[in-house]
Amino acid sequence: MSIEIRRMMIRKIAQTRSCWLGVSLALGLSVLAPTKAVTQRAPSDAGESGIQALAPRAAAPEMADHRFTSTSIIRSPFVRTYYKNSLGVGATSGLSLPPIQIGGNEVQFETGSILFSTLQMEYQQAATEWLGVWVDLRLAGRLGTETASLVSQGVTVVSGYDFGWLVRAWQTDDLLLSGTVQLTNSSYTAVDLIGFVEGVVDDGLTEDDRLVFSAPLMIGTAGFSCAWVPSRTVGVTAATNLGYGESADRSSGSKWYLDVGAAVDLDLRRNLPVPLGVAGGIRSTSLPTADQQLEGDAITLVFRTDYIGRHDLNLGLEFASQWQDVRGLESSMRYTTMTMDFRYYF
Repeated sequence: MSIEIRRMMIRKIAQTRSCWLGVSLALGLSVLAPTKAVTQRAPSDAGESGIQALAPRAAAPEMADHRFTSTSIIRSPFVRTYYKNSLGVGATSGLSLPPIQIGGNEVQFETGSILFSTLQMEYQQAATEWLGVWVDLRLAGRLGTETASLVSQGVTVVSGYDFGWLVRAWQTDDLLLSGTVQLTNSSYTAVDLIGFVEGVVDDGLTEDDRLVFSAPLMIGTAGFSCAWVPSRTVGVTAATNLGYGESADRSSGSKWYLDVGAAVDLDLRRNLPVPLGVAGGIRSTSLPTADQQLEGDAITLVFRTDYIGRHDLNLGLEFASQWQDVRGLESSMRYTTMTMDFRYYF
């Protein structure tokens, strides 16, 4: 190949890379660029000159001139078409691990730590003004980050999907009530190191000694969610759901589940010249999360902040602390997670 041909190929590749770089930069700027067509002046009699409110056609959840900041612990009661993608990581610290019995000998572990991770993708379609349908794909994992916690607690993974319907039941100027019906289909997989070692020590390696086991989970839930606007700055959301279905612990059979939560959010555009929303909430649920070893109700506290400068986009950062009992531990396990959340409304 001649030197001139090589030079022409190098120039062609450089031009192609520059083109793709320009396209990527343009797409990024188009997402973050402000949208002027969707804002209008607030009424002069509101006493808040200079504050801009979203137009009535805004796609994001809004009611009574209040823009809601949705949290992960409560399903929004608003019938909207949107796509959601979130990624979260979390960990425990200073977890006291229980002793175990292997071959008649007690093995005492020191403190350890456990890592949690979650990945979620969700799409909801507003079929009509009062009916929405959604599908939610998720993956959650839990594993020890040190030898002691890895051996003692093993590795667990939960993957699956939710399919559900959202029905707007009643609405006024500042209050919304919706009903939800949901079907959850999950697969629970665990690596039980302690159980495997105990079985081998007791009677040698047999076909009954399983290091990895899986179990399907099918749970149906139904409930209500609501939104209330006491003022243009403050919004309140709440939800309650009752479910029945299988358990990851096959020895307990099917069981009933209860999930309740509430959150308060602030639309800071009313008081500060920043397009931000913040929210805080609490949730109590007995629905299975990412481990067979977890039992009882999980209590979760969340704090979230969202960029709400566009009518069709929410960029959120959420921090959560959760407490839940673990089989074999005297005290509850507490872990903290941080989640990046992206929601685009159509």
